[in-house]
Amino acid sequence: MESSPFSFLMMTCQVGAEHVLKQEILSKYPEFRFSYSRPGFLTWKIPSCLIQKDKMEIQSVFMRYCGVSLGKITGDDFAKNAVQFWNRIGERKFDRLHVFPKDKATPGESGYEPGLTEESRRIFKTIVSHAPEFFQNKPRFSFPEIEASKGDTVMDCLIAAPGEWWIGYHQAVDWRSSFPGGLLTLSMPSDAVSRAFLKFEEGLRWSGFPIQTGSRCADIGSAPGGGAQALLCRGAEVLGVDPAEMSPVLMKHPRFTHLRGRINQLKRRYFRKSRWITTDMNVSPNYTLDVLEDLVLHPEIRIRGMLFTLKLLKWELFADIPDYIDRIRNWGFNDIKVNQLQFNRQEVMLAAIKNPFHR
Repeated sequence: MESSPFSFLMMTCQVGAEHVLKQEILSKYPEFRFSYSRPGFLTWKIPSCLIQKDKMEIQSVFMRYCGVSLGKITGDDFAKNAVQFWNRIGERKFDRLHVFPKDKATPGESGYEPGLTEESRRIFKTIVSHAPEFFQNKPRFSFPEIEASKGDTVMDCLIAAPGEWWIGYHQAVDWRSSFPGGLLTLSMPSDAVSRAFLKFEEGLRWSGFPIQTGSRCADIGSAPGGGAQALLCRGAEVLGVDPAEMSPVLMKHPRFTHLRGRINQLKRRYFRKSRWITTDMNVSPNYTLDVLEDLVLHPEIRIRGMLFTLKLLKWELFADIPDYIDRIRNWGFNDIKVNQLQFNRQEVMLAAIKNPFHR
């Protein structure tokens, strides 16, 4: 526990979502006091009594990473900074070391995708090489990409800018907080037909949906087929619905079927065998929900789970997210979560499933 009555939290988010995250945090945690921000990075002053046993679990749609701040280190000499790092953390015990950058730009902008960088990996190695003797050569500190286990205390080095390191710590409490900065090491396969592959590959891991060989999925608004590819990689049978042409890569796949047409013009009997729905339509959230509602409430269709994006065509729509969740819950989905994931743009990913689940 810190001796001061106040502590500071540091958070990361998507570049452009800072004001939304700020409003969300202030509405949920009125005892927090906003301190400082720059694109993709915010800090908060909070009562130290809120931090117990190195655990600070914040519920947020737009926050990617959150840790208790121990202040910043500045300078261009990695070795000198690494010495300061160890001096700063002192006798604190921890299980993992995470070194990660904040985002430089919006995901997908000019080819940029969030993730660990060569610089963050070099800094990780420099910090480890300057560690006390007892720390070095431990397998759990060998690679910058190693994820934490639930319950681990993680020491964080957030690279906010060249020569600016923010030091802190957090406890891994869920899937997202186990990765350095909440960032997966995930890249586009050479045959991926669109970046929707990244969105849904991340979404499938985050949701934990048991989609596997033989699972029957309907991908609404599928063209050109990036999201469907993520499903096919798990062995699923995929029905791709879209009036536009699909990529030849998808059309050649033996477990992919293209149902060409608009969803509201197609007979519902085509979806009788589908148990999972994915969609990434560039339309308003209410339109997406109208389409899904028409399917999941049809008496001949038995959907077990849905994974889809809701486009925030204007940021103010974030205030309606609780209403969207209530609407989906009324369809019989009792396990719902929503988050702005690493590869989302001005949108959120929503996962909904009917539990208990029996395949």
